Amino acid sequence: MTDVKRQVRALLDRLPDDCTFADVQRGIAMLMWPKRRDGSLAPPERLEPEEVKRRLREWLKSESEKDK
Repeated sequence: MTDVKRQVRALLDRLPDDCTFADVQRGIAMLMWPKRRDGSLAPPERLEPEEVKRRLREWLKSESEKDK
């Protein structure tokens, strides 16, 4: 069994029986979050506003090309 499956199964075992899909989704997001060598969560990457705008323009352009 892969490590990912083990981690998700362990997460499901920790969650209460009445958990929601949102609870499961949040748990998986925490498993996927980048971690430091000591296992603590790494801070999110901060992008400059201009880089965010560039990426958004690129994404919007690619989405509009899908409709053609």
